[in-house]
Amino acid sequence: MKTQIPTIGSSSIGAILGLSPWSSPWDVWARMHGLTESSSTAATARGHILEPAIGAHYANINNVSIKKGPEYEADPIIGPEPWMHARPDFFVSGKSESSKDLSWLLEIKSTRKFDHRWGNSNSSNVPPYYAAQCIWQMAVTGDERCDLAAFATLSDEYRSYKIHRDPRLEEKILGFAREWYTKHIEQGKPPEVDGSNACSKSLAKLFRQESKEFIEPLDTHIELAEKLKSIRSQYSEMEKQKKHLENQIKEMIGTSYGIAGVAIWSESKPRSRFDRASFEKDHPDIAKQYIKESEPTRTFRFQYTGEK
Repeated sequence: MKTQIPTIGSSSIGAILGLSPWSSPWDVWARMHGLTESSSTAATARGHILEPAIGAHYANINNVSIKKGPEYEADPIIGPEPWMHARPDFFVSGKSESSKDLSWLLEIKSTRKFDHRWGNSNSSNVPPYYAAQCIWQMAVTGDERCDLAAFATLSDEYRSYKIHRDPRLEEKILGFAREWYTKHIEQGKPPEVDGSNACSKSLAKLFRQESKEFIEPLDTHIELAEKLKSIRSQYSEMEKQKKHLENQIKEMIGTSYGIAGVAIWSESKPRSRFDRASFEKDHPDIAKQYIKESEPTRTFRFQYTGEK
């Protein structure tokens, strides 16, 4: 049976908590109210392709059985509260050292590389937005453990992590999510917009059409414009200072490769570039066959000077 009310899933909780680099609370709010739709990315597609292989590798090296969780089109698992849901990637069946039957969850991730946010294999140190996802899945299903199997495509490296249920941390997250859901979903109040790229993209999707009409400026508009003008001025000055310091260090490096522990100044490799203009000029008929128009987007231009 399909859920009748909007629900918070494990892939959204990281954004609601302000931990996700790809989404934001405003982005989640807009999607849950049907104002915008989620879009697939190359990274998402890569993850779906690699998921079965990473899962099979995990099962093989750990000598366990895995069962696929509910697909996106299928009904999710509903949690102890009706606004909670989860779709674990896999359910795991294994044995303890005393041959006792055990079961836990398995989440699959693929990443370009393991940076500082990823701990050693067999630890619980994963990026916070992935940790939140695992915690949410355990809260929904009641499982006491959620493993995370990850594969880094650039280094061809596999790691796995064990995250155990933490009732106190879980209750804090559920309490925050409960308040967020009541205020922003049940009462419909939008969260404040933030400075994330996800929020910018969602705003562009929601307000794609423009009326060509200007709004008469109010005191609120002028106040925000003054703040933005000040920040842009500071940013410009800091960029100049940054470039000045970089150039001073470059002068000290000279023809050397760098200053140990401080900076390197390396030579970039020459890159091949497709000369589109020349190709279209020499082969206009062929070029027309491969030209695709992108969807129109809106460009933000700041015009405020403070002058009356």
